[in-house]
Amino acid sequence: MARAKGGGGGEPDELRRWPAWALAILAVGSAFAPFTRELTHGLHWALTLFAILEAGVAIGKGDRTRFLVYAAAAIVMNPLRPFSFPVQVWRLLHAGFGAWLAADHLPGRR
Repeated sequence: MARAKGGGGGEPDELRRWPAWALAILAVGSAFAPFTRELTHGLHWALTLFAILEAGVAIGKGDRTRFLVYAAAAIVMNPLRPFSFPVQVWRLLHAGFGAWLAADHLPGRR
């Protein structure tokens, strides 16, 4: 089989779409299903790392609004110095950020 010219893995936005959607489903799902403490902690790690990555991409493209949303999410979900919110507030934050992730990575969005 011949390799396609310029053979890469695809556009960077395409490569981040599937992890973003997976995290979005997990985050929204955590708003409706009780997660264990360990699973919630892992979700916060994943959301924080992905938010830092997306904030870097947004600032590189000069998009301040997206940068502010992702930076705020990285700060709030930070597992190293966690905020102390009631479970209901965490569920709302997870659902909101999950919805943002899904919407921000729709095809044709950018």
